[in-house]
Amino acid sequence: MTPSEIRKLVELAEYGKTKDLAIYANHVQKTEAISRKIHDLNADVRRNALSSGHDLAVSARWHAWAESEQQKLEGKAHEAAHDKELARKLAVKSSARVQALEMLLKKALAEQLILNRRRAEQNNVPPDA
Repeated sequence: MTPSEIRKLVELAEYGKTKDLAIYANHVQKTEAISRKIHDLNADVRRNALSSGHDLAVSARWHAWAESEQQKLEGKAHEAAHDKELARKLAVKSSARVQALEMLLKKALAEQLILNRRRAEQNNVPPDA
């Protein structure tokens, strides 16, 4: 492959890497938002437990609702963490792809330079002229 072809591939890989990093950042935000909701719900449960001046039946229904809501949020948190990990792996793979292409480009440029110097030597022209 020529250096110009590899440069095009590097540009495409950079675009993919940027897109994958944006997706990963989005998953991180979703995970943090769910964690904040869980934290807020736990704080509400603690506050409600301290101020239990309500009717026992009302308090029991509220705690049952809070428990089911916490289970839903924990399920979402687990799913979001899994999605975040998949997005992280994809972003790492994209980054590695860009690095590999950049190394390939560097190698191709070095080979091109050697080839140009050999041609110049064969044509009795000073190298790098």
